[in-house]
Amino acid sequence: MAAGRGRKATLASVAAQANVSKITASRAFSQPEKVHPETLQRIRDTAEQLGYVVNAAARNLRAKASKTIGIVNPDMANPFFGGLTRLMTLEAQKMGYDTLVFDSYESQEAEDRIIDKLIGYNVDAIILSVISNDVNYHPAYMKRLEILNIPVVLVDRELQASHCSGVYIDNLDCGLQTGRWLLEHQAKRVVVVSGPENSNVARERVTGLQAALLGKVESFEVLHADFFMDAAWRETSRWLSSHAAPDYFVGCNNQISLGIVKACIEHKLRLMEQVNLFSIDEVSHAEIYGFHFPCFTHDLQEIAWQALNLAIRRVSDSDSKPGKVIVRGTIAS
Repeated sequence: MAAGRGRKATLASVAAQANVSKITASRAFSQPEKVHPETLQRIRDTAEQLGYVVNAAARNLRAKASKTIGIVNPDMANPFFGGLTRLMTLEAQKMGYDTLVFDSYESQEAEDRIIDKLIGYNVDAIILSVISNDVNYHPAYMKRLEILNIPVVLVDRELQASHCSGVYIDNLDCGLQTGRWLLEHQAKRVVVVSGPENSNVARERVTGLQAALLGKVESFEVLHADFFMDAAWRETSRWLSSHAAPDYFVGCNNQISLGIVKACIEHKLRLMEQVNLFSIDEVSHAEIYGFHFPCFTHDLQEIAWQALNLAIRRVSDSDSKPGKVIVRGTIAS
């Protein structure tokens, strides 16, 4: 008897239609080598006819390992996180793992809900870029993950959580290398558009720049905005309303750099003529602005591989300790 229209096919309905026990039907999907070939084919044909799909989530709950890794990023529209997630998914597939990918949209409520969902799906590990760069951010779900012994690999944004592994960008080195590049290019007046003052990432990048530039340039100023294009555009535009353009604007990430571009265009400045630009983070498709955009680039492939390696190592060996990897980038000028 076929399943009624609009009614979800179940394992029981497949078993009844194929005239086998529910145990045999279940075994056809979980241990097909133990089912007679003719019976196996009949069950599979019936499942296809009824539109039955194996409930992987329910199976994972019964299994010790799901061969699934959860990936949570704060902004998939950002090419850094979008590109990194794609590479992590490809690396996971090479290692025999599926991925469940979520975007928290920089929302703590969404992040909390996603972590609960991943726990419910019985994922083997979670690779997580949290919503906040705030040094004081301590999400409550971290304690639950520790109690449940679910390995967590933090990426890009670090938390004070000793049970987590982590793969991080060397943000201090980003600033130092950028500052040295600016000196090589005879920068005199530098304005840095940064993220929030309480951000680890922003603070370290600015500290590196200060160490390289202070006392060696005519002026050095830091504007604190946020790691989003609109916030950076507003802050840069406000500053340009009462100041002459500097030799160089430095954006502390790709979205900030786009905000700087928008503000300069709004103030009718000829880019790379009346004002020079540098981005810490590659600006995707920058050539559409009609000039080469010098930038600091991060090795996303290395970050992806390290994150997956740390996650799977802890899944495979329960005695392994959390690890920390720092990945350095290079300047593309």
